[in-house]
Amino acid sequence: MKKSTQKILIQNLFLASSTPLTLADRRLYNYLLHNAFHHFLKQDSFKILLTELIGVYGAGLPPLERLKESFRRLIRTLIEYEVDGKWNITSLLEKAELDEKLEQVTYSYPVECKMLFKDPIILEKSLIQAHFTQKYSNLLYEILATAHYAKKSTLSLEITDLRSRLHIHEGKLTNFSDLDRFALVPAIKEINSYASFAVKYFTKRKGMKVTDVIFEMTSKRDISNTENVIPPKRPRLFIDNPDMERAYAYLLNAETDERRKFFDLARKTAEKKNKRITEEEFDRPDLWFKWVERQLLTKTKD
Repeated sequence: MKKSTQKILIQNLFLASSTPLTLADRRLYNYLLHNAFHHFLKQDSFKILLTELIGVYGAGLPPLERLKESFRRLIRTLIEYEVDGKWNITSLLEKAELDEKLEQVTYSYPVECKMLFKDPIILEKSLIQAHFTQKYSNLLYEILATAHYAKKSTLSLEITDLRSRLHIHEGKLTNFSDLDRFALVPAIKEINSYASFAVKYFTKRKGMKVTDVIFEMTSKRDISNTENVIPPKRPRLFIDNPDMERAYAYLLNAETDERRKFFDLARKTAEKKNKRITEEEFDRPDLWFKWVERQLLTKTKD
């Protein structure tokens, strides 16, 4: 009998956590995935030396208390999804064991998480949500990703349908200018920063009224190979000056809103020197740290 190759349909997948993941948490998770992925489905647990985690929190070895905090947040981050109408829940990590004597961490993933991550699209959907901070980013990403991975280059939605799918209540963001400013623009900005495809959109009008939004999606990178979904290990910024190292580490461990302030300042400063910093570099402090060194040194001064 021929084995069925029908793909299991995963729906309504989202990450849930009482505490948002920091950039350092996400970097740690990416390092762990890189370390485990070649044997992801074959092994139950994995080991990684602390020396292989240099660059997660700064230029040196990971501070043990920060490492523990990151593992706590990762294990508490849940993945909720539906299969055949049945609600499922699992977590990003199952367990972690820190051996300070051997300077290594042993860690494992839930079986359900490993099965989900076999699919590159599901893996991207899971990892990308850890980046989103705007209210409508995940819902809009789900809408556009479904169309994009179904090989559709455009998607036209009536305003009423778009509002419904973004769960915008009646009486809220009723004018398109408000819908555009508070929902579409910030969500598209985040999607274009982190997704494997880029989005732009246009409007269709009837008289003065906007009736439809037309989205256009283009691929930025091929994620048919699951391992390509995991962000590459970033070039590490090695700093000998303790004050500079503390300032750089502050960026890596800052909340998203705080890092955004310094990122926007770096972009403005770079523009004055005719240098361009793109939105996609937001999670790459090693590329724009030099533009805000002075401000960060002041911020982190003892």
